[in-house]
Amino acid sequence: MEQALEGGRVVYWVGTSWKMNKTLAEATVFARALAGFVPGFDDRIQPFVIPPFTAVREVKKALATTRVKVGAQNMHWADAGAWTGEISPVMLTDCGLDLVELGHSERREHFGETDNAVGLKTAAAVKHGLVPLICVGETLAQRNSGQADAVLALQVHGALQYL
Repeated sequence: MEQALEGGRVVYWVGTSWKMNKTLAEATVFARALAGFVPGFDDRIQPFVIPPFTAVREVKKALATTRVKVGAQNMHWADAGAWTGEISPVMLTDCGLDLVELGHSERREHFGETDNAVGLKTAAAVKHGLVPLICVGETLAQRNSGQADAVLALQVHGALQYL
């Protein structure tokens, strides 16, 4: 991910989503080790990590004195409500998180997440000061049938439609 800053300087966002891997203890150990490497990173690199939600507070604490941004793997668009199993943008900012991954292919494939839902989530993330890390991508079948550009355009439009 690339972000232009004032003065035309470009910053490259480089990071990793840990998905459903690492226990709280494992995530904390990894984050502490990462903290030791960050001072050597080029200032044109904005590092980030997206741990499992159960570890975000400890990872954020372990990386507090570094430039590493910490994010969430998903969120709901509502600030609160009867959404069993969901996390709101208010909860993410309360944890001190910086960004949120939205629209990942696994969410689309296994949970039926739509472009419209990604758009609602993107608008909610921006409203609450979270950087939306928007994932787009075509399936192999879509690529092979020449639909990739159209699919990607629809996903980008859907993600940005409420901004």
